[in-house]
Amino acid sequence: MQSQKINHAAVWVAGVLVQFLPPLWYDTMFFGIRWMELNKVSEKDFADFSPLNFIWAILSAVALAYTLAWLFKSLNITTALKGLQLAFLFWFSFLFLELATQNAFTLRPFELTLIDQMVVLIKYEIITLVLILWKKKDQAPSVAQ
Repeated sequence: MQSQKINHAAVWVAGVLVQFLPPLWYDTMFFGIRWMELNKVSEKDFADFSPLNFIWAILSAVALAYTLAWLFKSLNITTALKGLQLAFLFWFSFLFLELATQNAFTLRPFELTLIDQMVVLIKYEIITLVLILWKKKDQAPSVAQ
């Protein structure tokens, strides 16, 4: 059995690819208006937004992608279904439950938790699909198992 290797190109592409999701998710066409209402902010509050935030977002996503790639390699996760299940489990247990608890104690509406965390789950799943399905020529991707 051949050992899996981390596909660095897939990691970086996945990290950059998921940057396109939040602007859509928080657009006024989807959850942006409700999110601003729940946070009691307006578009004016974001007028002086630092470009460093975008660099941080990309580096954070790449770090997440490397972490998932390492976990998939270590646990020998080779199918999309297993990868998606594992990514969901990590998101739910390490992020969602903790942040939902924290937000409950800080009196943030649960709706806000859902809006913020569902986009994170989708990012986890997109990264997972890129990592699992982007195989080298000598390796065929597997969707189920």
